[in-house]
Amino acid sequence: MYSSEIFSNYGLIGDNLELKRDIKLEIDENGNFKGISYKNVGNTVHLSDNNSNLLLVPGLINSHIHIGDSFAKEQGFNKSLKEAVAPPNGIKHLLLKQAPKEEKIKGIKKAIQEIFSNGITFFIDFREGGFDGLKILYEFIEREKIIDSFILGRYREKEEIKKIFKLADGVGLPSYKGIHPEVKKILRKCKAETGKIVACHVAELKRNSSLINQIFNDNIVDIFIHGTHFIKKDLKLLVQKNKALILCPRCNGYFGAGFPPITNILKLKIPLAIGTDNVMANSPDLFEELRYLYRILRVMDKNIKVTGKDLLKMVTINAAKIFNVESRIGSISEGKNANFFIIDLNNPNYYTPKLNIDTFYALIIGRTNSFNIKKTYVRGKLVHEKR
Repeated sequence: MYSSEIFSNYGLIGDNLELKRDIKLEIDENGNFKGISYKNVGNTVHLSDNNSNLLLVPGLINSHIHIGDSFAKEQGFNKSLKEAVAPPNGIKHLLLKQAPKEEKIKGIKKAIQEIFSNGITFFIDFREGGFDGLKILYEFIEREKIIDSFILGRYREKEEIKKIFKLADGVGLPSYKGIHPEVKKILRKCKAETGKIVACHVAELKRNSSLINQIFNDNIVDIFIHGTHFIKKDLKLLVQKNKALILCPRCNGYFGAGFPPITNILKLKIPLAIGTDNVMANSPDLFEELRYLYRILRVMDKNIKVTGKDLLKMVTINAAKIFNVESRIGSISEGKNANFFIIDLNNPNYYTPKLNIDTFYALIIGRTNSFNIKKTYVRGKLVHEKR
């Protein structure tokens, strides 16, 4: 269903997610925001059951997910990270080899339905299975044409690397350990020729000092995933080398891998976004992810303050900037893809008759769940509606 105009009582507008009221969105035939009109909001927000209180929120960006393992939910329960997902013999990889293609595709389809119900309209996937695994996901995305995505392929043999760079948005490495110099040479060449990225899982379960130094010295990896066991020295190198970091705190907790060093990450102002990681182990719910991260921060250092708006930016505009797609997604702004969702602030879990602006953002982060999300739109098309 295509919608050319959307009206809402409130909305988080522009790259700074400013709260506005009396929103009118115009969407062009290409599914982009054509016009946005609104009125300013004072210092307080009054929510009354007597009035409609709908809120427009820019579509969330899941910055790290393995959507292809959705068919194997909870197969890693009470297993170690290595047992469950380490290639090539982790439970996940054995199941991916054994499962029929139709079963994997059905899992992907169900995961995308869940993603939409959680307000996520864009995901960055680390696709397993080499070039063949990559083709399965692209075939589904091209056929369904219902979600925006950024796909990072994973090669099995070095001969696949060029093909993966040609088809995908880059390469997602499971680890930097044991990468042959010839492979590094190919990765550098492909990056230079295509302008695409390399991301890598780093220090998820433990810290290897020599390996971390090697990664920074080689300067092939653009985006670091996890960094759960990074120390301040490593984080300072991220700043010096102008690298970004993606955290997946709940999945780290699921596998007992530890807590991300969020206090030093925030102190050093490292470009930061959030992912939910393996659907096999963790539901793709970014609001739950942000709540978990906030609680980790409060335990680690009560003196460091993070606002609700800061947290929401991690899964919207910050994520878009890290993956160089901010010109088309990340906020409700003219010219960008019309990716957004609508929540009903009259739902009982939001009840607070009088809010200031800061508390409003904290309320959205602290209380929103899929029950509250009435509709989700991708490129102006309705892709989810709560029945």
